Amino acid sequence: MEIIQIIEDDADHALLLDRALRKACFRTNVAHDGQSGLNDVYRLQPALVVLDVMLPGMDGHEVCRRLRSNPATQTIPIIMVSALGREEHRLIGLDLGVDDYITKPFSPREVVARVRAVLRRRHPGEEKEHYLGGELALKESRFVIAWRGKRIQLSECEWRILRFLAQRDGRMVMREEIIAFLWGEDGLVHEHELDRCIQALSQKLKNDGATSGGIVMTPDVAGVNSRQCPHKQTAGDARRCHP
Repeated sequence: MEIIQIIEDDADHALLLDRALRKACFRTNVAHDGQSGLNDVYRLQPALVVLDVMLPGMDGHEVCRRLRSNPATQTIPIIMVSALGREEHRLIGLDLGVDDYITKPFSPREVVARVRAVLRRRHPGEEKEHYLGGELALKESRFVIAWRGKRIQLSECEWRILRFLAQRDGRMVMREEIIAFLWGEDGLVHEHELDRCIQALSQKLKNDGATSGGIVMTPDVAGVNSRQCPHKQTAGDARRCHP
């Protein structure tokens, strides 16, 4: 899972960014000053850095200069976030090599959208489509599924859960496995988020938790049958459901 490094000294803003990105199924690491953030980037090699300008000690401009001058980090995308929103301030950041510039106050949803856009630009290519048999196919770049002849838009979290379950071909999976896949070592703090995502996914598929071909859930396990078992499936017999 891709890690986003947040370097932000304001605790409220850091928490807002952290929650929004984790909700979008990114892993995050937070630093509250420039030097700590720089060290974290060197250590973690994140997929992207969200960088505040006004930082204690080493400011965001200097952090950016050092990242861009180091061969190990010079290609890591940077989104600069700042209360300094005048044109000359934005131009300074862009001249330093940042990939995007967001002014405060910001919308968390906009930040997530911009993070995804920057990552797409850094990894261009044709859309990947995963055919999982029966009536289910997943389009990776747009988080869209083809389900029973319909196209359904999912959130990234819903899409990743569905793909994870569908690729297991009817085998029931422990909740802990799903949480570890989505959020790694930080999974315990996201248990309720998993419930919310699966509930939303089930609603979009118009699934009541027992219909064949859909998601099967109990408090401890979950599974999906993308190949349409011909009988009603329960949490107990899902392990025996194969094409």
